Amino acid sequence: MRVMAWLYRLNGHFAGRLLTTGVAIAATFQPYFWINDTLPPRFDFLTSLDTAIPFLPWTYALYSSFFALLLGAAWLLDGHEYLRMLGAVLLANAVCYLGFILFTAHYPRPPLDSIPPGFWREQFRRMHASDNAGNTFPSIHVATTMLGALRLRHHRGGALWMLWAVLISLSTLTVKQHFLVDVLGGLAVAWGVHAVWFRRKASAPARLEPAPPVEVRP
Repeated sequence: MRVMAWLYRLNGHFAGRLLTTGVAIAATFQPYFWINDTLPPRFDFLTSLDTAIPFLPWTYALYSSFFALLLGAAWLLDGHEYLRMLGAVLLANAVCYLGFILFTAHYPRPPLDSIPPGFWREQFRRMHASDNAGNTFPSIHVATTMLGALRLRHHRGGALWMLWAVLISLSTLTVKQHFLVDVLGGLAVAWGVHAVWFRRKASAPARLEPAPPVEVRP
């Protein structure tokens, strides 16, 4: 209880929420990179729809903007709500890690020399160097993004947050980082975790006011 009280106080300010986000991301990166670097591919999810989707290097700007969406959540949500959202994100990460282990697949990325020399090639070079082609199904990128948007939809510009999350999800296909089934799986994880994690708040019974005392007359 003392730890939670301290976390609530820390996350009562934007700077505290940024710190909490950084710690959470750093913690999730450890199992992510271990799974991606260790497990060989056992499945191939590539379909004709995947190959028909064009490779658009400039959409990397959308793909990487998911960090900005999380910053938006840290700015708009209060400390208690933001901690609840991070809890849902961590649960979604755990579900995705299980998918990475059970359904290990590697996306056949386009070669870097297919991108004209310049800014976008350098961005993809850095991404490919730091993030291997595995950890595809379900997309943790999509799941995390959509969870953030599902909480932000209750705030001003809610429809725009949802649209942004959809565009980020689509960008995972156009940067050739994920299969189509990965995106669908990430969306399913986000909606499922959201329904389970926040159901108590939505279905909590109305608070009953105590009945007034009965006056007894002699």
